[in-house]
Amino acid sequence: MREVPFADIDVDDDIDIPAFLLPHPEEEEEREAPQRAIVLPPSGTGVRRHRRRQQRRDTRHRTLGLVLLAVAVVGALVLVVAHPWRSGSPSSAPRPAAASRHVPLPSSAVLVQQDGQGAATGITLLVANPASGGGHVVFVPTATMTELPAFGLDGVGKALGFGGPSLLQVTLENLLGVPLPSAVIVGDAQLTAFVQPAGPLDVDVPTQVEQTDAGGNVNVLWDQGPSTLAPTDVPRFLNVRGQGNDLSRLARHQTFWTAWLAKVAHDPSVVNGLPPDLARVVRQLATGSVSYQTLPVEAVDAGSGSDEVYRVRQTDLDQLMGQLLPGVSPARIRVQILNGTGAIEASPRVTKRLVPAGARVVLSGNADSFAYAQTQIVFYDRSQQQAAERIRQALGTGRLVLSRQPLDVVDVTVVVGKDFNG
Repeated sequence: MREVPFADIDVDDDIDIPAFLLPHPEEEEEREAPQRAIVLPPSGTGVRRHRRRQQRRDTRHRTLGLVLLAVAVVGALVLVVAHPWRSGSPSSAPRPAAASRHVPLPSSAVLVQQDGQGAATGITLLVANPASGGGHVVFVPTATMTELPAFGLDGVGKALGFGGPSLLQVTLENLLGVPLPSAVIVGDAQLTAFVQPAGPLDVDVPTQVEQTDAGGNVNVLWDQGPSTLAPTDVPRFLNVRGQGNDLSRLARHQTFWTAWLAKVAHDPSVVNGLPPDLARVVRQLATGSVSYQTLPVEAVDAGSGSDEVYRVRQTDLDQLMGQLLPGVSPARIRVQILNGTGAIEASPRVTKRLVPAGARVVLSGNADSFAYAQTQIVFYDRSQQQAAERIRQALGTGRLVLSRQPLDVVDVTVVVGKDFNG
């Protein structure tokens, strides 16, 4: 069984400690160097008995002094930890263990548009309020950079092309921090069929939509202002970039959903052709006030000629998810997953287990070897042991290991071994 390099003594007591984790023999000799011998006087004089008594008194005094010193140190530490005037940077404070996120979003659905190359061109999260009607519609920019388990950092929309619906599902759940219903993935023809029963849609185009052809000619597809969309126009209306950035395109998504939900409110039967769960959520949204939001992101300069790239504003995302799922702490355990088995699906399967436990996978890759027999859950500070134990319980296997080398970008590293069967 392989061990994690640079690891400290395992916190499981029944594990044989590898030799490279043990202190160096020279260090043991330094710590256990014998004290200088005491030459005793001849017996019969009473001096030896007197010296033994004196040594016992000295030992008691030293012990009492050490106890008093320990009490003083503990008291000082309590004052430092418990009072606001303590020193130290905020980043060095222990991260709280995240609350469980086993509860999925209430009455929710995910609708994904797919292009001819297999990538996602639109991701819409629908969260209805079954009690009062209405709810939230959240648009996720497909160029939002996030960790695609086993593939690294990339746009969330590329997960569909890289690993199909399962990878997209686990990527979205890891990004948002909650379990989600299976995404409904549609191409242009199926999207047209979804909206066909509603007939023409009256939309308010937020900005003029232009497209430049191969010859450099600019064609105006839709003028700014009121317009009417035929069902066959909907896929192009939602997908075409135009002259603006991707966030401008998502503004058109909002005007489409506003028009479609208005039709559903007038005649709920127009969504009978949708998958049952999606139809139920759409009907609930149409019966009340709807809040439209774009996933909180900011543009990142990817260099001249590069594709658009967006970075998540994590604090704002935590606040948004708090609105959608009240009562769940935004604190999440930052996790790195290293594949120690070579199994292709190891990282996505581990991520699927960890998200409901309050984890966020921020890094993934291969371990130094594919010969790990046992999963190892490495943490970097004693204050993170509780979080590491939560990860172990979520995986149902593994052992905790305290690393000798600190790592600030994650709280826990999971080295997946062959014992993981998730």
